[in-house]
Amino acid sequence: MAQGWPVVSGFLLRKLYADLVTPDGQVVVVYLGWLSVAGLRTAYAAIESYLPDGTRQVIRGRPDAAQPRLRADGSTEYTVGSRDGRTFRLVHHDALPTWHPAGPPISPRVRWHVAVPYARASGSWGEATTPVLSGCGYSDWVQLHRPPRMLGLRRLQWGRIHLPGRTIVFNTVDHASGGRWTRLAEWTAAGEPAVLTVDGAPQPDGWKVPAPGGPVVLTPVRVLHAGEPLDRDRFPKPLERWTSRAANGPAHEVRWLSRATSADGADGMALHESVEFGRVRTASA
Repeated sequence: MAQGWPVVSGFLLRKLYADLVTPDGQVVVVYLGWLSVAGLRTAYAAIESYLPDGTRQVIRGRPDAAQPRLRADGSTEYTVGSRDGRTFRLVHHDALPTWHPAGPPISPRVRWHVAVPYARASGSWGEATTPVLSGCGYSDWVQLHRPPRMLGLRRLQWGRIHLPGRTIVFNTVDHASGGRWTRLAEWTAAGEPAVLTVDGAPQPDGWKVPAPGGPVVLTPVRVLHAGEPLDRDRFPKPLERWTSRAANGPAHEVRWLSRATSADGADGMALHESVEFGRVRTASA
């Protein structure tokens, strides 16, 4: 987990992203976050659910966001208590090992690593012993030592792909200065990831993602979210939304659920997104 890095200038934001995608295309994302500014601390927790019919639901958690819990069977549990008294549990079973990309970080103020490249995932509400959701899962950590608007980022392209016997994770960050940071890793049944440091972002000609085991083409199934990342659904209180946007700066996010197809015809699901920093698109842009 994201620990051991020094706090810079009194600002530290740690964010955990964890997901579950079902075979029929339902997506659940759990967010946990911890912000410290000049000694003042606050926490954030939310569950985002994207149904196959295109419905999006955001459930804010109580502010006492909990750390992920390693269970006795080796699985990892992410728990969010909603503000209406319910509890959601996302569990990642039989996970592939954590991956820390080699080489320089995204920037001196940004750290990112993959906590769970792939896992069997289950989700349930309350004390239910039988999961109401099951599928494949992924999680990662981001740690920022400056507010996002001060990091000099221009665009982020990130995704995770699960095919039979293959998992691929890519992350490409373009800096306003013109520099680019990119990593792509693939896991197979052999266990250890094969890593490419070429441009791992989806290419314009058919959303083709390069990978050590051969290219994978992404065909969008549906757009999960398009617009301001810090929108009214995620931050319903005006003051909280305004302060978050002030720290983040203008941005535009597009998140897709896609069908992934390899050269040999194997197919699976991909969850990927593109975030542009420094601008907010209008509906016609």
